[in-house]
Amino acid sequence: MSNHPVPDKKTVMICDDEQDLLLLFGLALESKYNVIQVGSGEDCIEKYLEEMNRRNKVHLILLDYRLGDMFGDSVARTIKQYNGTKIILISAYDLDSALVKELEDNEYIVKYVKKPIELTDLIELVANMIS
Repeated sequence: MSNHPVPDKKTVMICDDEQDLLLLFGLALESKYNVIQVGSGEDCIEKYLEEMNRRNKVHLILLDYRLGDMFGDSVARTIKQYNGTKIILISAYDLDSALVKELEDNEYIVKYVKKPIELTDLIELVANMIS
């Protein structure tokens, strides 16, 4: 995956601390989108700001909830402060419905998805969110 965004492609950032999932999601999406892969919450925020400073729009972030260094809701709240981008929160765990509702109501996230997610569903979801 190149670090040079293709101008006519939209950009999707994938943030997950599971390397195999990062690769899998990346491969599923890289033919249609510029894909940025990060393995931690810290990297996600850092990379997002880097892209913003370069005037590269990140159209969507696929954000794992339980990252090694922090929780996905913290990442979503931080990114929202910078005028944010659409975020789909993904988790293998059952998240508290009040938390999910609060994140959606305050527009920190556009959707919550439970793992495992079928790749075809993921591709369709991404397409719907950034069309």
